[in-house]
Amino acid sequence: MLSAFRPLPESQGMSGETQPPKAGNTMIANAVLLTIGVLLAYGFWLLDQLKFMAPYRTALFHSYGSVILLATAVLFANVFGAALLLQRKFLLKDTGRKLTHLDRQFQIGQVEMPAPDDDGEAPRHVA
Repeated sequence: MLSAFRPLPESQGMSGETQPPKAGNTMIANAVLLTIGVLLAYGFWLLDQLKFMAPYRTALFHSYGSVILLATAVLFANVFGAALLLQRKFLLKDTGRKLTHLDRQFQIGQVEMPAPDDDGEAPRHVA
């Protein structure tokens, strides 16, 4: 969802390179965005359904405001947890298997890492 929007870099090295964002931060941001969207949609639907209680809103908020706030916080936590669980379940398929394979390659020493380009030019492809 938010792959185009990266967080601001925390610190920059002497060469001006920034650290790549962590995948966990992106997942949490996506889960918060999805949770806010779901709760806004639910809130607008609830406002439409409870129009008849509009004359009593000050009395209701005065008497039950803390209970309504607590229920909203619990609902937010549950929807956030469900969104995070769904993202982890469907967007991180076979991650453990892929990382295990990569870990085995590192332990054996069969990993061929490309040499970094120090000159800053784009790599040239030989046709």
